[in-house]
Amino acid sequence: MIVSTRRYLHEHPELSQREFETKKLVLSHVRQLGLSHIEAGTNSVIATLDTGRPGKTLLLRADMDALPLQEAEENLCQKKTAVSKNKGVCHACGHDGHTAMLLGAMHVLCDLKEQL
Repeated sequence: MIVSTRRYLHEHPELSQREFETKKLVLSHVRQLGLSHIEAGTNSVIATLDTGRPGKTLLLRADMDALPLQEAEENLCQKKTAVSKNKGVCHACGHDGHTAMLLGAMHVLCDLKEQL
């Protein structure tokens, strides 16, 4: 799930304050997991996993914007597995990976909710 999500996000990058489709993807995961959430600002999502038990609070966050750069279709050795489909915009920053990993962490933490 993390790898396929990262590849999807890499192929569909969005510039800062224009992450409309990325936000929809994040919200679909949040809703699938049944997490309470709020939408903050233009394209921010704050989801909460409440175990109902006392204890420390942990915050995880990820950026999801891309950069205004044209991506090359090849790296130093071969053609890339995933390449931006949006001309002049790419995830050279790694935020596609950050977002995919955070979504993966949300799924794992929800699965482990009774142990937290």
